[in-house]
Amino acid sequence: MIFHRKPLVIVTTIIALLFSSTLLADTILLRNGTQINGRIIQQNQANVVIVRDNRRQVIPKTQIARILYNNKYTDDDADKKEEERKAAEEKRKREEERRKQIEEQRRKAEEEKRRQQEQEQKKQQEILEQIEEEKREEQKRLEEEKRREEERRKAEEEQSREQTNVNQTDTGDSWDFFDALMGKDLNQHQIRFRLEGGGGRVRPLFVPALGRINTFRGLVDNKAVTSSPAAYLDGLSYGGEIEYVYDRFLVRLASRRLSSSYSLASYELGTTTDALTGLPTDSFNLSVDYARDLSLVEHSLGVGYSVYYSDVLEVRPVVEYMGQFTRLNQDGSSFAFETSSLATFAVSDAKNRMWVRGVRGGLEVLYRFDAFGQNFEWKIYGAAVQTRGSVISDSRMHPFSTAGQYQGLRTFRVNPQVFYEATHLESVLYYRMMPELRLYIGLAGQTGTANASDLDIAQNFGGLSPEEMLASLYNFNQNYALGGLRSHHSRISFGAEYSLDL
Repeated sequence: MIFHRKPLVIVTTIIALLFSSTLLADTILLRNGTQINGRIIQQNQANVVIVRDNRRQVIPKTQIARILYNNKYTDDDADKKEEERKAAEEKRKREEERRKQIEEQRRKAEEEKRRQQEQEQKKQQEILEQIEEEKREEQKRLEEEKRREEERRKAEEEQSREQTNVNQTDTGDSWDFFDALMGKDLNQHQIRFRLEGGGGRVRPLFVPALGRINTFRGLVDNKAVTSSPAAYLDGLSYGGEIEYVYDRFLVRLASRRLSSSYSLASYELGTTTDALTGLPTDSFNLSVDYARDLSLVEHSLGVGYSVYYSDVLEVRPVVEYMGQFTRLNQDGSSFAFETSSLATFAVSDAKNRMWVRGVRGGLEVLYRFDAFGQNFEWKIYGAAVQTRGSVISDSRMHPFSTAGQYQGLRTFRVNPQVFYEATHLESVLYYRMMPELRLYIGLAGQTGTANASDLDIAQNFGGLSPEEMLASLYNFNQNYALGGLRSHHSRISFGAEYSLDL
């Protein structure tokens, strides 16, 4: 079969035009944003005719914003999707590249860090090996020196033994006996602080001294004077100590204060002369005294030495230089009766002060034991006290008659010298709460007697002229002394001790 070439070309051209017409079309863009796709078949100055979906549509040019000829409208969505796909693919490639770069940088940083750590470990290992090598060399050197020192010591001992006399055996026996007597070495160096508080009671010598003086005055005045026992009230006790211990030696500084109070009633029965009739009449005086401020302050500085020491027992003598100051402020009131009638009422006050200082020496025994799984220490201290000092006692009385008339000031003053001897006992139980802290409870007391001489009494009472009063007091002060005046105090204390190793 023979085909002619020219008709074939014509047919091909027609088919291409048909396909291009389906792919290419005209697009009218209206002013309201609407897009119309189709084929424009006719237009004039007023209108445009376009075929769309086999329908003719006439559009006024006043509504047209733009006309696009041969526009590929059918492929817009596909192109847009293709462009979006390409953009997403490009973005994914960029992100993948960036992730790879970050991963590579992180890997390089980790490798660099690991390399630095390995270098640092290697350097430290080299330093440790160098230190160990130096230690081994130093140990060898010390061992060599020790070996040489031991050889030298043995040589000296051998030489000393060769030169030793037979009498050295007896000397060694005496030193062994001395070590057994003294006990083990203490090897301690400490300072200890103690604070304590508790209760106390003070019974000063002012009370028996006043009773003695009243008794003497009663004998002179032909009167019987009696007193009720003093009613004491307990008060406070507080203080502290500082101890310094070096091996067997002890230095102790202590200060304490005790306070108390008491009341006392005195009765005086005798005769007097009636002021109106001049006849003898019975008299009765009642005096009530109240000690509103009674205190004792003690300061001491002591030294001791442990003559024996073991894990259980320690014995040491202690010598202290001490001073005691006793103060008493006293208020009183008295009532004088004549023939069963109140004749005089009086109020009085007294200030008493006593200063004594001297030596207190004794023996301390410390016993250490365990109980209930705890560590305890019991201290017992007994000592003798000898002190000297002085006393000042000033009394003032303001008497009033029953009519309220003031009868003048009456004073009484005593200023004797005092020699005081006493016995001091103390018992303390320590409980170790921590290695450096101990709690303790203690009981202590001191009792003794005092002798008062050179009384130096001065008074101002009615009935005698100044010359007669002076002569009477002079004879009294020269010939009379007070002896056996008992004075004592006691306390219970609770405290804590802190030890500091030096």
